[in-house]
Amino acid sequence: MNDISEILRALLDRYSNTSELDTEFQDMLRDDKQLKADYEQWCDEQGYNVRNGYREFINEIVESQDSIWDNYREFDN
Repeated sequence: MNDISEILRALLDRYSNTSELDTEFQDMLRDDKQLKADYEQWCDEQGYNVRNGYREFINEIVESQDSIWDNYREFDN
């Protein structure tokens, strides 16, 4: 089984939070039936909608990173 969370984190590292990430992940799903099945199962387990679950996950990571930096800046002052 593919680790969807790790795949999405790697894509975020590679493409940042851009439309390229969306395109790459959609291409991967289209080209790999097992990945698509694993993604659908991951969405179900995580409570995400299959259509945009990956995007919700990415946004949560980005918001979490922003929150960490905000807390760091507050602590630094």
